[in-house]
Amino acid sequence: MTSARITDLGRGVYQVTHPLPWALDHVHCYAVAGPDGWTLIDSGLAGGDAGARWREALDALGSPRVRTIVLTHYHPDHIAGSAALARLTQAEEVLQGAYDSVLARRVFCDPGNAERLAAYLGEQGMPPELVFASVADESSYFAPPAEPTRLLEAGDTVELGGEEFAVLALPGHADGHIGLYSERTGRLFGGDVLLTGITPNVGRWQHTLPDPLGRYLVTLDRLAELRPSVVYPGHNRVLEDGAGRAREIQGHHAARLDVHYEALRGGAATPYEVAVSVWGTGLGLHERRFALVEAISHLVRLERLGLAVEVATARWQAA
Repeated sequence: MTSARITDLGRGVYQVTHPLPWALDHVHCYAVAGPDGWTLIDSGLAGGDAGARWREALDALGSPRVRTIVLTHYHPDHIAGSAALARLTQAEEVLQGAYDSVLARRVFCDPGNAERLAAYLGEQGMPPELVFASVADESSYFAPPAEPTRLLEAGDTVELGGEEFAVLALPGHADGHIGLYSERTGRLFGGDVLLTGITPNVGRWQHTLPDPLGRYLVTLDRLAELRPSVVYPGHNRVLEDGAGRAREIQGHHAARLDVHYEALRGGAATPYEVAVSVWGTGLGLHERRFALVEAISHLVRLERLGLAVEVATARWQAA
């Protein structure tokens, strides 16, 4: 078994890092000490050695009483292990964004989801043999998440370590993504909204709202104005210049919109052809799915900007 890596970040915050079987090979969860019990933020994947890793990590932290689990967004590496984690810790509360909870059940608990995903990937131009393999791969990470005991809306508050954190709605990477922000210290538990070294995937899936990139750019504007002093992210290192990173990611997407526009001008027509033009073919199944749905989100944004036209279902051209 590969152990979780525990990093003491100070002020009662511990980063608990679990491995992932992808090119992005880890996910950070957080354990926050509190006078009336600890809070865990996100869970990692389900299955395999996940439960044993959490038991070992909690033992290393002194076997604290876990009172609350908070889930930032419904992607498998952040939520799929939550039911097992809730059973292990006997946590009194499981907190999740209200809309995120709807999406989680739509993806993980609806038996028709795999069929809809296959139809969507095929419609977007992915070859049939890759559709079959991709859906099987995606479904292997699914597990019904913990049932939330409290649904969170923007403006609600959550106590972490005796400090009040406001719930922020931060859509883009996921429609129902939430973060926890302390106005007193400027600290943000940000899930995947801001990352260093890589940019969060912003994809248009069959079950999500249109124009996720447009919503993400608005989220980045908000974070740049908020200027969090510390961002505890879901991957890679802790950020100390959240506003600067938000502006960098905005610039990245401006450049990527140009790249996607040039792919259309070069003759790519389906989102899959655009994704191949932008990313190439040397990707694993997981990464190939992400490239496709990110290509769709950029095409939709180009359409909103008047630079692309969907001339038929999933058939695009430069405007």
